[in-house]
Amino acid sequence: MAVWTVFEPEELEEARTGDWAEAVVFVPERFAWSALLLAPLVLLRHGLWLALIGYLALQAGFAAGLHALDVDDGLVLLLVANLAVAVLLPGLRRAKLLRTGHEEIGAVVAPNFEAAEQRYFAARMGSASTLSGTSLPRRMDPPSRADRAPILGLFPEASR
Repeated sequence: MAVWTVFEPEELEEARTGDWAEAVVFVPERFAWSALLLAPLVLLRHGLWLALIGYLALQAGFAAGLHALDVDDGLVLLLVANLAVAVLLPGLRRAKLLRTGHEEIGAVVAPNFEAAEQRYFAARMGSASTLSGTSLPRRMDPPSRADRAPILGLFPEASR
């Protein structure tokens, strides 16, 4: 099962149209295997220009350092930046979406992308069942202050 973080654009939040559904973005919270070998292309595909510039500067620095030190087997060191991109790609995508006006709505756990979409839109539109036919957990409101027991320890009541 994979975890998908869901982002909606803030300006289309009220409208429940096809444009709204197309603008919802699902970010998988997992290791990006494609970025391990093709990091610059993956960064370009997701429009992460600043990350691409940082990646290229880091690779140029590694290459210049390896050349200056006359290291012959420096390929492993050059792959460190690819590994960093593969691990950090979900966080980079989340940061970009937040910067471009998307709001993080929540997370969906599903075996694949299609199931994640179905679960999210079923819950968002008020449907009571998910893909498997089980009901979605309902949000629990915290108990009121009157229902709580007095707090013991270092946190005194507000009335004192």
